[in-house]
Amino acid sequence: MYTVDLAGAAGLLAAAEDVLIITHIRPDGDAAGSGCGLCLGLRALGKRAYLAANPPSMARYEPYMTPYFAPADFAPRFVAAVDTPGPGQFPTGWEHLAERTDLAVDHHGTNSGYARATYLEADSAATGELVYLLLKKLGVTLTAKMGEALYAALATDTNCFRTPGTTGRTLTIAGALRDTGFDGAGLTKRLFETKTPARLRLEAALYQTMRFPRPGVCVMVLDGGTVAACGAAEDDMDKLSLLTTVPAGTWAGLLLRQLPDGTWKVSLRTDGRVHAGQALRVIGGGGHADAAGAVTDGPPERIEAAVLRALEDTL
Repeated sequence: MYTVDLAGAAGLLAAAEDVLIITHIRPDGDAAGSGCGLCLGLRALGKRAYLAANPPSMARYEPYMTPYFAPADFAPRFVAAVDTPGPGQFPTGWEHLAERTDLAVDHHGTNSGYARATYLEADSAATGELVYLLLKKLGVTLTAKMGEALYAALATDTNCFRTPGTTGRTLTIAGALRDTGFDGAGLTKRLFETKTPARLRLEAALYQTMRFPRPGVCVMVLDGGTVAACGAAEDDMDKLSLLTTVPAGTWAGLLLRQLPDGTWKVSLRTDGRVHAGQALRVIGGGGHADAAGAVTDGPPERIEAAVLRALEDTL
């Protein structure tokens, strides 16, 4: 297990054949877009490449994944994981590949180093940035499909280029991707501007639960009954945690959302004064300095108390 730079990662991919690409469980826009972009880029080099079957949690990302799922008889000779920080994030049915992953491409500072080689840039705004750099290093001419997938990766992980991790390089890459010719305005409207009535009902219900247990800390809770009453689908849950940072003066926002199996999805957003990923380690989570997540058993009162203690200890 060792780390590689851009040139080293590109060299491994250049020599790879029959590539299977892993994305993390419940793939978001960065995982889906990065996986799709890498898959299409490797195919442009004449390689056989597929995504490991991992149904996206949100229908909006399905076009970047489902068409590229590996057939049942595909036998990979090289396994690459994108945007997947550890074996615990491998999708169901693919966990056994964690120990034989040849290359991990990731921007999570909490990456466990499970792969034989890891290309990690923790200060990168999205894994999609790194996949773009890899494809350019490999000499791939990006098509509109590649550009759209990687742009979706960047735009979703930066909340439309508004997160603290967004850099000049992020914007330069976004511009280059935009120039590949896909419908950027349509993509932005679909990903960020259009909301279903169910989503609007969810937001209204969520604001009713808003509390401030500590100065500058906002907590919201969404139980399964409320989700059902609003008629919401998984697509309606995208980036709900951002609502916890809307109140003025908030430096940490905590969202507890009950999943269909009764467990709780925990999302923590901070302004950077506390590392969100480190704070959520107390409940088995992780992530970035300003955004992190975890899935754990309830009750929500216990989860909230644990996270609040972690925030205080980190401060």
